[in-house]
Formats: sequence, C-alpha cells, structure tokens
Amino acid sequence: MKKLAVFAASMLFAGSAVAADLSTPVKAVVPEPTPVWDVAFGVKLANDYVFRGITQTDGNAAVQGYGELRLFDWVYAGVWASNVSFPPVNALGIPTGLTDAAAEVDIYGGLRHTWDALTLDVGFLYYYYPGEIAVNTFGPGVPAANLDFWEVYFKPSYVFNNFATVGANLYYTTTYAGTGANGTFLSGTLKLDFSKWSPVTDVGVFVSGEFGYQWLGTTSFSNVFAANFELPSYSTWNVGLGFTYKAATLDFRYYGSDLSNSFSLQYPLGTCAAISGLSTACGDRFVASLSFDTTFLALK
Repeated sequence: MKKLAVFAASMLFAGSAVAADLSTPVKAVVPEPTPVWDVAFGVKLANDYVFRGITQTDGNAAVQGYGELRLFDWVYAGVWASNVSFPPVNALGIPTGLTDAAAEVDIYGGLRHTWDALTLDVGFLYYYYPGEIAVNTFGPGVPAANLDFWEVYFKPSYVFNNFATVGANLYYTTTYAGTGANGTFLSGTLKLDFSKWSPVTDVGVFVSGEFGYQWLGTTSFSNVFAANFELPSYSTWNVGLGFTYKAATLDFRYYGSDLSNSFSLQYPLGTCAAISGLSTACGDRFVASLSFDTTFLALK
C-alpha cells in the first residue's frame, strides 16, 4: 500500500509538471526581416584584366573596385571601375584603332532575387571609357568610334546541395564596343565548393569555370581599313582555383579563346587583331587576383 501511495503521488506530481509545461506560452520562431537596404563594396588586385578572353590592360596589372546599392532584396544599382590600356599605336608606330581610354567605368542596375537555391538576375549595363582620344585623330576613320556601349543581360543560377552551382550568362547589345555591330554573348558556368571538407577552419576552397561564345555582327562605320567590317565571332573559356577567408578571395585562373593571329583572306592580321586591334591581346593567359568583398550590414 505504501508503494502504491508513493506511485500515485509521483504520478500526481508528474501530471502537475506536464500541466505546468503546457500552460507556459511557447515563443514562436520569427524569421529575421529582410533588410530594406544594404550596400555591397569591394576591391580587387590582379596581374591582368581579361574580358571574354581578351586582355583589357595589355597584359599589365589591374586595380578594380565597386559599390552596389541593394534595396528590398530585389533592386540593385552599382558602379564598377578598372584601369585599362588600349594603346592607339602599336610597337611599330602603326595606328591600332584603339582610343587610349583612361579607365573603364561600368554603370549597371537591375532586379535580382533568390528563391531557395534559384537566383534570377536581369539588368542593364553601360560601359563608359573616360579620357578617349577623338575620332579621326590619326586620319579619316582612325579611330573610327569611341568604345562606350551598353548591354542588357540575364543571369540565372542554381545551387545543388550547397556544393555545385550551375549558371548561365546572356548579354546582348546593338553596338558592341561602339562599333554599331550586334553582339550576343552566351556562357555556361559551374562552381564546385569544397569548403566543408577544408582542413583549415574558416578557409573555403572552390573550383569554377566558364565556357562561352561571342556572336558579333557587322560594324556600322567605315575607315581606311574596311567599310562595314564583319567582326569575328569566337569561343572563350576560363577555369580556376580559389580560396576564401572571411571577406577575402584568392583566385588563380586560366583564360583562353580560339582567337588567333593566323592569316586569312577575311582577316589578314588574324581574328585577334581584327576584334581587339592588337595581335598580342589574345592567347592563353594566367591571372592571379586577390579581392575583398563585404556589405555595410555585415560590418555591424
């Protein structure tokens, strides 16, 4: 009887405890509100600046930086800048058709949003090259045009299991590099993130690559070399290994394309010179870069 009484008392106490737990209000988990605004910014140092397989600094080092305003996790607008080198004459003193711009300044904006693993990005980009020499400086049609131009773009991406990210880039313009030629660039990208297997705490490791094709049309200007000149279309690619530590990224990357210096009736100086003005602007290139990227809210 004593044991039964103790058991009954213990059950009564347990029941009272459960009742007390049930009467205690449970705090609901409230997701953090989406920031109304944020500002992303960063800088990069590299031994070369390669754009779609073509050096923009004549093989020299590049210093780059950007600032980007983000609103409601949807709208963004920013400015990106880099030094460039477009010599108006080559080593032999022959005009290249280039405009000796002091820098490249990209002004862009659009809509970008992420749904779980899917991110969609659509926008407008204007390439501005301050400090260019005037058209016809070296004679009629040399240079034939300034380089400023615009592109619209669409960039979707999808992340699989926080490891593999696949993406695509589609850019279109009606006046590539100020020539009046239509231009369409399409590429596919792949990034593999090995950070969860990194032997060093807080150090991430990834490999990434891109393969693309640049379609180009016929220029709308005439110069002493050609009238309504058809620019060469070409393939380009890159692959690299990167390491991250907090806001820093160290990247080692190889760039290539099928542009060449081979003679042809259509392009006597080769496809590289026909599109870039310099026979040395293409070919295999190896770029090492160190960049720092963060946002205003991340600093709090």
